[in-house]
Amino acid sequence: MCTPNPILPTGSPLRMPAKPSTPNGVQSLTRAFALLELLAEHHETGLTLQDLAIKAGIDRTTAHRMARFLEAAGYIEREPASKRLHLGTTAMSLGLRAMNRPPPGSVLVTRMKALARLTGDAVFLIVRIGDHGHCLHTEEGSHRIKSFHMLTGSSRLLGQGTGSMALLARLGNDAVRAHYERHRAEYEAGGLSLMKLMRGVERCRACGYALAGADGVAGVGYALPMAMHAEAAISIVSAASRMPVARRHEMGQIIGGMFAGD
Repeated sequence: MCTPNPILPTGSPLRMPAKPSTPNGVQSLTRAFALLELLAEHHETGLTLQDLAIKAGIDRTTAHRMARFLEAAGYIEREPASKRLHLGTTAMSLGLRAMNRPPPGSVLVTRMKALARLTGDAVFLIVRIGDHGHCLHTEEGSHRIKSFHMLTGSSRLLGQGTGSMALLARLGNDAVRAHYERHRAEYEAGGLSLMKLMRGVERCRACGYALAGADGVAGVGYALPMAMHAEAAISIVSAASRMPVARRHEMGQIIGGMFAGD
């Protein structure tokens, strides 16, 4: 049985550039989204066109044609010297415009409301933005935690909270270590060593969800299936007195059952 994780952790309308004729067919649309998802995954280092084609499983000619279309639309940007491809400002702006809140009638929000009613505790939707977990939406249960600071609109480094820990655990060990090195000063200031972060990642992978309990607060976080939402997690947080270890595991199972997908 896995053990508890010690970590608790405006603008004007977007004006689109002129586009060339779009590739036809649902298959082309699927491939275009696949290219964007790959570039989002490798945004920091970028990908060459050849690497992009290989990772997407399509021929270089098709990848080149789609990349040119997406680049003209601003969804992809190309480094002048190396020609490596990255997500463009249009793609990033599109995502940021949706960061105020999810659609109120969405499946996620509907299930979050049901979970808050079922448990009586606060339920959070955490989305990954680069190296941070951003709280996109909160559904309060009947038992409120007045001092809890993870409110809608706030962000914390991955691993500083159960939802963002669940997202961090999806990365490979090398990527987790590189992430820690980028923010070593901030983590160390909070008393979080690389060893402790890796321990939390390993426990999350073993359980299928992240667990935490410290300073009178406890919670559980569950990364949503990739097919449902690529970079998001659901977490429940409550007073430690309401969330002993056994109940945290129970909540992890409940979240998994409710959000595992259709």
